[in-house]
Amino acid sequence: MRRVSSPLSTSLWSLFLAGTGFLGAGGCSSPAATKLDAASLPDAAETGGQRDSGEPDGGTDVDVGVDAGARGCLVPADPKDPLMNLADTGCMDPKNGTRFAAFAVPYEVNSPLWSDAADKDRAFVLPPGGKIHVVDCAAEPDACLDAADDGRWVFPVGTILLKNFLFDGKVLETRLLDALPNGTWVGYSYQWNEAQTTATVVGDQRVSVSFNTGKRTVDWQYPKRRDCGQCHTEVARFVLGTETAQMNRVPSSAALGTQNQLDKFAAMGLFETAPAKPYKAPLPTPYSGSWGPASASASVAEKTRSYLHANCGFCHRPDGEFKTIDLRYDVPFKDTHLCNSVPAKGTQDVYGATNLTPGKPDLSVTWLRMSTLGNGRMPTLASAVQDKDAMDLVSAWITGIKACP
Repeated sequence: MRRVSSPLSTSLWSLFLAGTGFLGAGGCSSPAATKLDAASLPDAAETGGQRDSGEPDGGTDVDVGVDAGARGCLVPADPKDPLMNLADTGCMDPKNGTRFAAFAVPYEVNSPLWSDAADKDRAFVLPPGGKIHVVDCAAEPDACLDAADDGRWVFPVGTILLKNFLFDGKVLETRLLDALPNGTWVGYSYQWNEAQTTATVVGDQRVSVSFNTGKRTVDWQYPKRRDCGQCHTEVARFVLGTETAQMNRVPSSAALGTQNQLDKFAAMGLFETAPAKPYKAPLPTPYSGSWGPASASASVAEKTRSYLHANCGFCHRPDGEFKTIDLRYDVPFKDTHLCNSVPAKGTQDVYGATNLTPGKPDLSVTWLRMSTLGNGRMPTLASAVQDKDAMDLVSAWITGIKACP
């Protein structure tokens, strides 16, 4: 993985990362006092975003603390001290604060990460002149664990990734993930009020709320800052879901256009080198949702493996913290080490259970951990609601397996 030297002192970054729990575990980042000038970024007409005709043309030199209407997406000068109000970052539309700024590049993924049934909007902002590097494992084997890592995207320092979490069209949370000069990342979570007028940064403690969408009340927990580093690790390459197999799709949202995302991003000049055609096959969409229909031509096994890749494979891989099983999509089933293997973290008090017992979901820890809401739940963070569609899918997959390979 390529590193970019930091203009800040090593001691400052070490102090920050140690204090936030990101040191060695991963994080997200951007250079201090960095300005993302809208003039250097893709135009809204290209990205599928909306730009008001009354907005001034051209770039604006933006520094921390400027008016929220200024055209720039900012990272804090001190990563330990993020801006209190989301509007002040400049990453959101100044005329519609729950939407991303017009210069942000929206995208969708084929196999979404489960987040307690929340809908999501996603976008990224590249720094001026920054390009996305797409890893080609054949050409650069040192960048990959093996061929299953092919197509991973590496974003330049100064990149900001944006994500909205929504229910019934109301935004509960906006997360920013910033690429730091030392090669790590740092994440910030912003909590929206029910009136949708203000979003303020979440601090060092998790915050639980009951949020009234106008149609129902949703229980939601905002992560503390250290939580980000438990999934956004160096092994996971910090950013989840941005890979060619995830991005190879025509968006389900008409607002994002009808062109394949990879074709669109290549035409916009966002890549150092665009992925070669034919593109790596898209991950199957496991089941239907706001992101579109399930992949009709995919088998139950393919859809299940896609779900496990997106929700589990960034931790459960041979170079990860939980390396006894490998849940990446391109790994042959026999090499996942799931079938009839002894669980590393116990059997959920189910006698005789293995990681995957052929034909028996109720004796398979893979399914048992998904179904529990207590101790041992997977994923361990950011999920307090069962994903019943996924549970049914995984159950059907295990039921259909007659013997280990």
